[in-house]
Amino acid sequence: MKTDNTIIENLYNRITNDEDARVCKDIPESACNDQPRNFFAYLGANALGKVADEIGSAKLIIPWVFGMLAVPAVFTGFLVPIREAGVLLPQLAVAAAVRRVAIRKTILLIGSILSALSMFGMAYAAVSFEGVSAGVAIILMLIIFSLSRGLCSVSAKDVLGKTVSKSRRGALMGWSSSISGVAVIFVGLWLGTIDLAAAGIHVFASLLIAGGILWVIATAIFASIIEQPGATEGGGNALTVALKQLSLLKTDEPFPLCAVSILSSNMLAA
Repeated sequence: MKTDNTIIENLYNRITNDEDARVCKDIPESACNDQPRNFFAYLGANALGKVADEIGSAKLIIPWVFGMLAVPAVFTGFLVPIREAGVLLPQLAVAAAVRRVAIRKTILLIGSILSALSMFGMAYAAVSFEGVSAGVAIILMLIIFSLSRGLCSVSAKDVLGKTVSKSRRGALMGWSSSISGVAVIFVGLWLGTIDLAAAGIHVFASLLIAGGILWVIATAIFASIIEQPGATEGGGNALTVALKQLSLLKTDEPFPLCAVSILSSNMLAA
C-alpha cells in the first residue's frame, strides 16, 4: 500500500511539477494527504464521463439513430435544446440543496449512476422501438440523462474544490480533456472502418451501452474520492435570483439584444 502511494505521489509530482505532493492551497488541511489520490480519481472518472458523453452525443450519434429508426424529423429538433437546457437549468434549482449535503460526492454518485441507466435505456429503446415510439422513448431517456448530468455538474465543482488545489485544477482538466479527446478520435476511426448502413442500429446501440458502462466505471472511481465534510450553511436559491434578474429584459435596453445574440451564436455552434 505504501509503495502504491509512493508511485501515485511520484506521478502526481511529474504532472503538476510539485516538489511536495501534499502541498495544499485552497483546500482543507485535512485533505492534504489525499490530494494525489483524489487528483487521479477525479481525472480518470471525469475523462470516462467525457468519452461517454461524446459517444452518446445529442448532436451526432442520437440524430443518426433517429434516422435509422425512421423517427420523424421534428423530434431531432428537440435533442440539443433538451441536452443543453436539461444540464444547465436544474443547476439553478438544486445548487442550494446540494450545498446542504456535507459530502457532495453523494450527489455526484447519484447523477453518475442515473446517467449510466439513462444511456442503457436509450440503447434498449433503439433496439426495441421504431418511428414515433422510438423518438418519444429516447427523448425521455435524454431528459433523464440531461438532468442527471446537471446533478453531476453542480456537485462535481464542489467535490473538485474540496479535494484538489486551485493551482492543480487546470492541469487536471487539461489532462482529462486530452485523454478523452484521444479516446473519442479512436472511436471515430473505428466507426470509419464499419459500413454503418449494413451494420444497422446495433452498432449505435452498442455505443450507447458502452457509454453506460463507462459511466458505471466512472461512478466507481468517483466513489473512491476521499472527501472531507464541507460547510452546509449559506447559499441562496440561484433560480429565485435568476427569475428576479429577468426584470433586466425591461429595464436594460441593450441587455435583450446581447442575450439574443449570444443565444443565437450558441444555437449555430450546436
